[in-house]
Parts: sequence; C-alpha cells; structure tokens
Amino acid sequence: MPQLAVTNTLWAEYERLEKPVRAGVRKAMAKFQTLTTTELLTDKGLGLRTVPSARDSRIRTIRITAFWRGVVLAPNDGSDTFLLVKVLPHDAALQWAANRLYSVNSATHSLEVRDVVAMEQLTMPQANHSHFPARLFAQFSDEALGGLGIDPQTLGAVRTVTDKTQLEAFGPLLPEDQYEVLQYLAEGFSTEEIYRDLVAARHPADSSLQKADDLATAIANTRSRITLVANTGELEEIAGKPLVMPQRGELVSYAKRGERKDYRCERLPLVGGGQADVFKATHKPSGAVVALKKLREKYPFPRQVARMGREIELGRRLDGHPHAMPILDFDPKSTWFVMPYAETTAEQCRDELTDITTLRALLEALCSVLAVAHREGWVHRDIKPANVLRLDDRWVLADWGIVRRPPGQTTDPQRTRVGVFMGSDGFAAPELYSDAHHVGATADIYSLGQLIGWAVTGDMPLVNVPLIPKSGPWRAIVREATQRDPERRPGTVADLLTLVGQELDAPPEPPIFRGEVLKQELTNGSHSAGEELIALAAAHAEDASLYCDLLVKIPVTSLMPDLLADPHRSVEVVCAMAKLLGTHRSPERGEVDATITWLITIAKEAVVQGKLDLLEACCSGAFEWDALWDQWTPQADMSPWLSSLTGDCASSVAAMLRQHPGCAVHFRHLADDFRVDHRIRAAVAIQHE
Repeated sequence: MPQLAVTNTLWAEYERLEKPVRAGVRKAMAKFQTLTTTELLTDKGLGLRTVPSARDSRIRTIRITAFWRGVVLAPNDGSDTFLLVKVLPHDAALQWAANRLYSVNSATHSLEVRDVVAMEQLTMPQANHSHFPARLFAQFSDEALGGLGIDPQTLGAVRTVTDKTQLEAFGPLLPEDQYEVLQYLAEGFSTEEIYRDLVAARHPADSSLQKADDLATAIANTRSRITLVANTGELEEIAGKPLVMPQRGELVSYAKRGERKDYRCERLPLVGGGQADVFKATHKPSGAVVALKKLREKYPFPRQVARMGREIELGRRLDGHPHAMPILDFDPKSTWFVMPYAETTAEQCRDELTDITTLRALLEALCSVLAVAHREGWVHRDIKPANVLRLDDRWVLADWGIVRRPPGQTTDPQRTRVGVFMGSDGFAAPELYSDAHHVGATADIYSLGQLIGWAVTGDMPLVNVPLIPKSGPWRAIVREATQRDPERRPGTVADLLTLVGQELDAPPEPPIFRGEVLKQELTNGSHSAGEELIALAAAHAEDASLYCDLLVKIPVTSLMPDLLADPHRSVEVVCAMAKLLGTHRSPERGEVDATITWLITIAKEAVVQGKLDLLEACCSGAFEWDALWDQWTPQADMSPWLSSLTGDCASSVAAMLRQHPGCAVHFRHLADDFRVDHRIRAAVAIQHE
C-alpha cells in the first residue's frame, strides 16, 4: 500500500484555508488511505494530473475542491511514498508546481525543493566580470562547497552573491539545507566546522539510507521537515487539528557543537527552582539571544543528569514540531542545553486568554505536540502556565524535565518511586501524588483542564480540586477533563479537542439546506446556481439526503452545462448518486426510476460530447440499479438509445453491460437486431445464451 507524507510547512497554510477547502484536504488524504499505488497513479479517485511544462516530471496535482488543487510529488522509481507539499487555487497550484524542482542533497541525503525558474534567472555568466564587486564566497572552491552539499545550480547562483544582504534575499529561493550551510560560511565558520557540526550531524543513522536515491528514502531522511502519516487515525489527528509551523528563518538551528564556551550567560537566572536554572544568554558566534538551561549543582547527582538527558532526548525527538521548544545545542554529558529565547509565558498572558479564540488556539497548540509525544508513550507530567511559552507568536510547550518515558524504556525504575509526587500542585492530576511512574496521557489531559480553568476564572487551582468555571462554554470541557478517575476523562488529546469542538462550534448546516436555496435560485434563472450545486454535491459525496432528496429531483438538463464543464467532477457526482441511493432509507420504485433516468440522461449527453469516462460512470450506476429492480419505464428509454450507439461510445457501453449481466439480460431482444452495433449485440447475446 502507498504511504502518504506531508511537508510540515503545509500546516501553516492549512490553518489559513477556508473550512470547505480544509475539509477537502482531509477528505483527499483519507481517500488516499483506501487506494493502491497503481490506482493512485492511474487516477482512480483523487484526480491525479500531470502538470504542463513541469520542471520536475514527478510533480502532480490532485483535486481538493472544484477550485483548489493539491500539489503532490509522486514516485517514479518503484517506491510507494507520495508527498503532499502545497494546497492552492487551481491556476496558482499549476504555476507553483511547474516552477519547482525536488532533489536529494548530496551531503545530507535529505529532500530539498527550489524555485528552479527563479534560480535560473538569478544565475549570471561568470566569465570576465572583473569589474564586479568581490564575491562573498570567492575564497571557497567549487569542490569545497560541493562537499557541503552545494549543488551546481545553487553554486551558479551564489557565485554572484556579494554580501550577506543579497544572500538573505536569495534565501527563499534556495534549497533549505544548502541555504543554511551558506549562512554559516557567511558568518565565518570554516568548512571543516560546518561539515562536522551541521552536515555530518544530519547523516542518516542507517548507512544504507545514505546511498539510496529513491523518493521514499529521501523523505525518510528529511524527518525534520516532513511528517509520515502511518494510518487513518494519525491522519485525522494531524489533518483535523491545524498546526502553526514556523516560517523559514524564525529559528536559527545553530551548529550543535556542544561547547559551553559558545554562550555568554547573564549573571542572574531568569527562572530558578528544582534542579536547574534558566539563563538568558548570547550565542557568541552569531550574536543571537538564546536561553540556556543548566543544572544548578557543579557536581550534580546522576539522577539529575539523567532527567536532563531525558529532556534533551525528547526535545530532539520533537525537533521540527512547531509547538515543541526546540533544542538548539546541548552538552553531550547532559548538564546543559540551549533553547530559543521566549519573551513571555502563558502566565503573563492570562488576560488575553479570557478570549475564547485565543484560549482555544493555545489548547490546540498544546494538544498537537502532546499528540506526538503521547503516541510514542511519553507523558509531560508538569503542564502549567509557566511552562507554556510564546515564541515568535506561537505557543510552545517547554520544560519536559520530569517527562515519563514510554513503558518499558525506563533506565532506572527507582528514579520515580511510588508515593513520590511529580508535577505542580493544583495542575497535577491526582494520580501523580500516588504513583507518578505509571500515569498515562490522561494525566496531561487533567492538567490541560486545570489550565483552562485557570485561564477562564483567573484563580489558581487547589490540589485535587477541579477548577470548573461557574458557567460558559468551557465549563463542561473542564469538568470532563478533570474527572478524578482517569478512565472517565477524554482518553486522548484528540478526544479532548473533539469535545471542545462540540462545545464551542456552531453545528454545521446540513448541505441540503444550502442545496435547497441553490435549487430555488436555479429555478429563478441564476447563472451560477448550477455550478454551485454541482460543487456542493462533489464536496459532500457521502450525503445521501443531498443527492437522493434534492439533486435527483432537479431537471438534469438544467445542470448539464455545469456537469460537462468538469467531467472528472461529474464522474464523482454520478458515482455518488448511484452509490447513495437507498443508504439513508429503503428506496421506492419511483426513486429508482428517477435515478436511472437521471444517470442515463447525462450518459446521452456524454455520448454527444465524447466524454467516455463520464459515460461509463453513468452506465455503471444505471445498469446496476436496473439489474436490481428491472425497471420497465427507464428500460423503454434505454433500449432505443443502446440501439443508436456506435464507435467508441458503443464499445464503452458494451463493456458496462458485460460488467452488469443482470441488466444486459433485460436487453437480450437487441441481440438479433443487425442495426445495433455488433459489440452491444455481443454483450447482450452472452446473457441471452
């Protein structure tokens, strides 16, 4: 079965999409899970299309809605991993896809993308330009740059760069890893330092992956920028809850040298307590302001070192997640590590969090990172306002210092003993007071409930006392999340967010309501109502009421121009019509007649227009229902039409008759009519015999 991967930057765009487009993304991704690789590549259900004049032959687009397309990188090397990279309006998607080229970095073996057209325009001839200013990278040979992963096209572009400002302007066009290497070179780092601390650190741990150049392996080597979707449940968890990704350049991933001397700390800590202090610090090579967390004791106890090592380990596992605090650098001996510097905490922003939208955004951010941690068995155990930081206008969850490892991975069973409390009073779940080692994800859900209660009421929670608001939409959410019995709380953060949606969101309007309005507008002569009706039906191909109680009752001739304007969308609509009849109630004979007639009317026009895919879809649905019900009225209309078919259309319809022998037998009288196309006669004659 094929595997779906999604670029992390897609989710920043996903959050800004309108709800129907977001729903289309989720629907397309769920559909992906049901198809084989062959079905995907042969356009069975997702509308996979090549891109005219694409610079990368692997780039395709898929249908998201009637007016939006998704850009997909499809394998052409025998592998089965597809990468969804962008969702844009139809024309913009084609333009974006046509200009992009994906390649594998020769040094890090990760997948990169570039605007190849723009880069070609940037590249200048290199001969006889002695009057030009000195080049920024003139002291580095092509061989040296190539060893750091700079490929020939990027090399041609950067050879024209004269200063850091120009390099920064070029940055968005360049492949990600290559741009980062060039930034370090521009800052004065040597090629040896960059290779050791940046390039070599990104080599795949499995040496066999370094040599593979298929798309699936390149994606596997790019986990910091790409998320692999393992199953439908994970898909819904990711696609259903928008993630806010950092924009390029927001976080500088410093070369991880593990050298404490690279940082100059202020004299007094920002935060103290527990086993470590957090200092505001300066990264000397770049001048960037960061936060450095270090163990307080000069000679810390082994358990303190182990806990900080655990925090570093999980921080690295969550690398690239927008709502996890990144680990920029760390001590190999686990006595200190470096994070981006965040100005504020949720504790300092409590007044803002009284707004429902702001508080919900914070909750969704925390749930998105906890979903990843919980899925692997990690439990934070210390969620509170002071550990929720605002970094570059997004919320991140920090201080995983007392995180619980996945079951079976504890290195010292005595580190967290029964009866030893873990967490923060008031925000900690009751079970953290008795057996902190064996708690599950529901302990974090309790803390989230208390955090919501704190934000809504402004009060600090008491130990083991749910902080339930006296009224309002958050009351039921906090009550459910802070049940004393962990089994009675929402089982996962996805369940918690589902509860939030039920309490905060207005119920969606049934599509048939909008359909009825459009039907009336169509009757009144609207020129756009037909197109909107077909788009509505295509977007709700699972809604039996919309199809069987409304659409089939609209004269199909009034919808025909809009149906034929997008044959692929029309195939989806007619397939849904045939599939949905009888699913929401037992069909009546008149409804079956109407559905068959509706489909055959479209089939007749498809013959005129030469739309064979649409013709076959209509016939398949109509013949299936005719086989089941043996409807004389539509058969009387279908018989002369079958007799009139010729050419490719006769061949397509004959194939559908062979696939539905129960229908073909109803037309056996055509077998001996030599005026009928020989393929039609052969299809019904088989059943006659």
